[in-house]
Amino acid sequence: MWHWLLHLSLGLISLAAAAQLPFTLPPPTKNVLLTPSLDTFISSQLTFWNSSGLSVAVVQKNKNSALGSGWTIEFGSYGQARSDGSPVTPDTLFAIASDSKLFLAMGVGLLISNDSLAAQRGRALRWDTRIGSVLPEWELMDEEMERGVTIQDMLSHRTGIPGHLYAYPTEGQVAEMISKFRYFRPSAALREQYQYSNWMYTALSHLQPTLLNQSFESYIAQHIFMPLGMNASTYSVAEVEARGTLAHGHHWSMKDLQVGRNGTRTATVPYFQRPGEERFWAGAAGILSSARDLSRWLAMLLNNGRHPETNETIIPESVVEHTTLGSVVLLPKAEFPETSPKVYGCGQSRFSYRGHEILEHGGSNPGFKTIVSRLPEDDFGVIVLSNDDTGVRVMEPVKFAIIDKMLGLEPIDWRARYIEADVKARREAVKPPRPRPVAPTQFEAMEGVFENGAYGILAPCFVSTSSSQRCISVLADPVVRRIVDPNIPTFIAPFKRTFATHVRLEHWQGNVFNASVVWSNGDVRRKEGYATGMDTGMGSTGLEDTGDVVVGLDNHFEAEWVPSSADRVGGWAFRGDFWGKFGEVRELEGSVEEKAEVWFARVEA
Repeated sequence: MWHWLLHLSLGLISLAAAAQLPFTLPPPTKNVLLTPSLDTFISSQLTFWNSSGLSVAVVQKNKNSALGSGWTIEFGSYGQARSDGSPVTPDTLFAIASDSKLFLAMGVGLLISNDSLAAQRGRALRWDTRIGSVLPEWELMDEEMERGVTIQDMLSHRTGIPGHLYAYPTEGQVAEMISKFRYFRPSAALREQYQYSNWMYTALSHLQPTLLNQSFESYIAQHIFMPLGMNASTYSVAEVEARGTLAHGHHWSMKDLQVGRNGTRTATVPYFQRPGEERFWAGAAGILSSARDLSRWLAMLLNNGRHPETNETIIPESVVEHTTLGSVVLLPKAEFPETSPKVYGCGQSRFSYRGHEILEHGGSNPGFKTIVSRLPEDDFGVIVLSNDDTGVRVMEPVKFAIIDKMLGLEPIDWRARYIEADVKARREAVKPPRPRPVAPTQFEAMEGVFENGAYGILAPCFVSTSSSQRCISVLADPVVRRIVDPNIPTFIAPFKRTFATHVRLEHWQGNVFNASVVWSNGDVRRKEGYATGMDTGMGSTGLEDTGDVVVGLDNHFEAEWVPSSADRVGGWAFRGDFWGKFGEVRELEGSVEEKAEVWFARVEA
């Protein structure tokens, strides 16, 4: 375990205001914030949960302390960063996922504060500006909703559009995908309730290209990364892979709690997005950063938008304040006795914990979990970064243990609470007995090519009897052979999206199937030369890769096949929260197609 301590005194710094001002790092000294007892607890968390690695930062603004004015910033680094055994350090890069959202929100605030832009447009951009007046590509399924959605609605997840996460493509342009929002079925009315949607942040990342003819990524780098000296932070996968400083995310490959399988912890190599694929994900969850860089960001937030060393304004204080204001109820009921209900502003939630207000956001990318929390009235914040896909159960007890220590409160046994939650999740995941199936229409009739305007093509192959050249190739994939139970009639559809490579349809009864959206890096590993294992003699597709990752088997949805008739086109109806709603929403009514959260219509036999 590595420890680093940073004390910054404004009175000792004399630098030009216009320069990029990296924090200076004196030799390591005794920790003040990350005490030995905290250090022991954090290490024990990794051991207890068999987790891979953790990077921690605590940032405190000093007021009337023996240290004088300035900052105390400490780093704790635990466990393994990469599959070669290299340790986590404060400079290890993590995918911070949705902790990127606040960067986008601040970027929008900078556009709103830009007087030159307002003069050029002839009108100011506002939080309540209707997005359709700015982005010509904007289209929604509901025309009234399309006309009404504002920038604030998008930032606060109150548009009524749910996650639709499996629609994220790997190719194309953001503008093109915005025009396909018209195929997203809403799960709630506009401003009715919180419906988390990464897509709204993806759409907002198109503001800079539209208004300034500048990429979103370069805009954030110019206005936030560079002024704060966040020199390691980037949106570019190619850049961090060339540097070799990106942690390897870890998955529990082949995990399926429904059948009691825990899976095997496996490093996800290479990163789940390949160079060029990250453009869709940039605004919502695309930043790759380190605990050291994020400590500068967190210090700026605690300093109300001003540079923590020079007090130069990086983000106008009014923008920082606006992003913290709750615009929608996130959790109407407290999760724990010590917490309040939560509201959501722009890229962060707001709640109280044991009488202290917290502003925070979490992040979840494949193989990574993160949390950035700050207590503005108490002048400190906490960063916890994990390269474990199940890292929440590690991070949350660590975060709260640090907060309790900083506030001088009696510690709560958060580990016990997360153990209880884990046991409950495993118990509820047990698969119910399979009913005696009702004979459906012939399985072969369910094959073909089906399409949804936003999700793309779905072309299921029946495992037992498919004889087309396309299906023979699909079913020869080693990943497919690993995820098929020969005792269950099963369809496999290749489904190349950001968070999917295959859709598995296991017969339940009648025309109803259990659906799982599976992601594997097996194909990428073979193409890029990462695959290790033995050749089965079936050519390049037959390599049994001992290092590949297969996940998603325990994400269960429902799919129903609808045959074509004289008055309708058949297809596949997906439901069971395939669209990724949040909380309770009104049930869809009508025919199987009308009740589908996502409908794939037949386009080819």
